[in-house]
Formats: sequence, structure tokens, C-alpha cells
Amino acid sequence: MWNEERPLELLKHMPQVLTAENLAQIQQVIDNDKFLNSQRLRGDLCGRYAPFCKSCDKSVLKPCAVAYVRMKIKEGMELKMEDIPSETPEENVESAGQKDSVAPSKKIRIAVARKK
Repeated sequence: MWNEERPLELLKHMPQVLTAENLAQIQQVIDNDKFLNSQRLRGDLCGRYAPFCKSCDKSVLKPCAVAYVRMKIKEGMELKMEDIPSETPEENVESAGQKDSVAPSKKIRIAVARKK
């Protein structure tokens, strides 16, 4: 299902410090392959398409590319990304669960329509 050849080949021809344009190219390759496999399997494969999906952070631009590059960095590839935090979502969750961190409380107001 997951074809690692195309994004890996593309990544080998890119600089060690990846720009937003580089990530966009990687994202495009991954999206194309994911789309074709989603059509073939008749279902959305987002989140379960490839090994890097488990560390996906959908709050960043180009989430598939960022997760893929982070996976390659963990495997030992010498890469860096401009303007992307180096920590993975799991690390964010671990640091959020520490007792020293106190989350500010938020008030939520709910408007209720009343009949006259």
C-alpha cells in the first residue's frame, strides 16, 4: 500500500535544511499516493496510510510531509526543517501531563435563544 520509494527519492535530492517549498513537494507526492490507495480501497486512509501517520500533527501545514521527515530523522537521516518545531506530538502530550504545568482555565459562554 504505502510506496516509500517516491518520497525517499525526492528527499535524497533536497538540501539538508528543508524549506516550506520542499515540504510542499513531499506532501504532494504523499497525497497523490494516499489518494490513489484510498480510491482503490474505497475509504479515507488518513491516519492509517503509512508508518509515520501515528506521529502526525494535523495542526501544522503539510502534516504528512512533516511526519514523514520526522520519521526519517528518527531513523538517522541528517535533516532539519525550517519553521517547524522539532518535537513530535507525543512529546507535547508527555510535557502537558507533568504536574508543574498548569493550564489556564477558560470560561465558555453558551447563548440560548428564548421564545417570546
